[in-house]
Amino acid sequence: MADKRIQLFGSKEYHFLSWLKSQERETSRGAAVNFSQEEIAAEYGSSPATINKWLRELQSVGCVEQQKKGSYHITETGNAVIQKMEKIEQIVAGGAVCKSLD
Repeated sequence: MADKRIQLFGSKEYHFLSWLKSQERETSRGAAVNFSQEEIAAEYGSSPATINKWLRELQSVGCVEQQKKGSYHITETGNAVIQKMEKIEQIVAGGAVCKSLD
């Protein structure tokens, strides 16, 4: 996602959500990101305050759920957002003809 054309079409929160999805691992309770906010901040390269803000925003719109301390789950809504944004990234990057996103 280093292409500036793509970055113009996604918010910082979306890019964070997409990165968070890439950190999911299968557990006995399903896919989860098993990092504390401090660990996420260190891995992502942002401040803990920024990560906390983004996680709260993503939780408020139903994209992420906190399962327990240090465990996050990307919801069905979050996965749908990621899928739609990936289609937009393909269009912007020239990898797809402009068609309906459905």
